[in-house]
Amino acid sequence: MEIIKRYFKAWDLSRIVRMGIGISLMLGYFSTKESIYIMGGLIFMVQAVLNIGCPGGTCTTNTPAEKDKQVMKFDKYEPNKEKTNV
Repeated sequence: MEIIKRYFKAWDLSRIVRMGIGISLMLGYFSTKESIYIMGGLIFMVQAVLNIGCPGGTCTTNTPAEKDKQVMKFDKYEPNKEKTNV
């Protein structure tokens, strides 16, 4: 029982929202019998239970942010100052 309590204590808001959307879609399936609802509901529920997100890890949660890491390097633009005769 302690393992289950620890598992659900580690859930954050995004996992709870995904589970809520999954449950809502499953309820939509039972009221309309449209198969698209059950497919979407299963996808959202699996994402919530296994804590997976978008392909490539772009939506995963609980990843430490590296604030000092430089992503791109930009050089300062300095135009040539040529004198033109008018």
